[in-house]
Amino acid sequence: MRQEPQDESSLPYHASSSEADPLIEPRKPSRPQSIYVYAAPIARWIYVAPITRWIFAFMIIIFFVRLSNNSLDLDRIRKDWDIEFHQHQEEVLRRNETRERWRLENDDRIHLREQWRMEAEEHERDIEERRKSEEQERNLVREMWGREVAEHGREVEERRKREEQERNVLRDKWGREVEEHEHEVEKRRKHEEEERLRLNMFWTDLESHTCTTYATREYTARLVNVPSYYNRRVEACMATSVKIHGAEYMPKWCEDHGPDNVIGHWEVDQHEPDCASYWFWYKDLGCISPGSGQRRFEHYLENLPSGADWKEFCATTPASFNGMHFIGAEFCFQKDYGTYGHWVFDDESCK
Repeated sequence: MRQEPQDESSLPYHASSSEADPLIEPRKPSRPQSIYVYAAPIARWIYVAPITRWIFAFMIIIFFVRLSNNSLDLDRIRKDWDIEFHQHQEEVLRRNETRERWRLENDDRIHLREQWRMEAEEHERDIEERRKSEEQERNLVREMWGREVAEHGREVEERRKREEQERNVLRDKWGREVEEHEHEVEKRRKHEEEERLRLNMFWTDLESHTCTTYATREYTARLVNVPSYYNRRVEACMATSVKIHGAEYMPKWCEDHGPDNVIGHWEVDQHEPDCASYWFWYKDLGCISPGSGQRRFEHYLENLPSGADWKEFCATTPASFNGMHFIGAEFCFQKDYGTYGHWVFDDESCK
């Protein structure tokens, strides 16, 4: 692994130093160059006075002790310096390794970023090409649809014109057939009318029957002067009117029981007071249930014709109360030989 050069100012040692040099420069003691140089004067002083002799002896001992301690300090300092140097070297190696790893990771990031950029550009080119291709396909499909729509429009218009022509032809044909049918019906009606007048057919034995519904009574009569060979007796019956209560009525239906037994039926709903039932009184039964919003009324049916269908009259006899009008009861029942009707209607007071 390549190590980058270190600045000498950042190192704890000088490039020209060696391991024999101390890390901390010691103080330079005034060390004698030769012990014999000082020995003679000292000896003279020792003989001078005993106190002076002991003082110098003590100083010499201290001097040699200090000299020995300095040597030990130098060894200890040299060992500490070696440890610090090795630690520094390891720290430098670790930092160089970290810097190299960072450089490699940065190179990888740059390469990956460049790869992403190239992929993004390629993806954008693919998207643009696909968009152009899809736009071309849509234009082709749109043109094809336009041609198909135009062709379909022409076909629809041609079919419409053809069907319109066919309808006009069919309508003209139907018109002619209707006109011919109406002409035939009118011709047959005139012929039957002339034949009926010639034969002098008329009604006899007019009878009134029971009431069938509200203010309506049934009547019957027998058609006479019908020849035995005449095979259009029902048509003659339906075309012959009768006068009831001063008004002309055509039969509701006819029954053919033979030449002398053609019966006509009428339902007359005017001037029949005996068939006009009515509601005599009403009773408020209150709300159906709490919160239902509906109220129920009860009426009693009066003037019910004898033998008449009470359900029919209850359902067809009109009623008016509380500003409301009904063509008949909503519910009908009989109680104590009487006919009653019920009505249910919305009421805000029942909510």
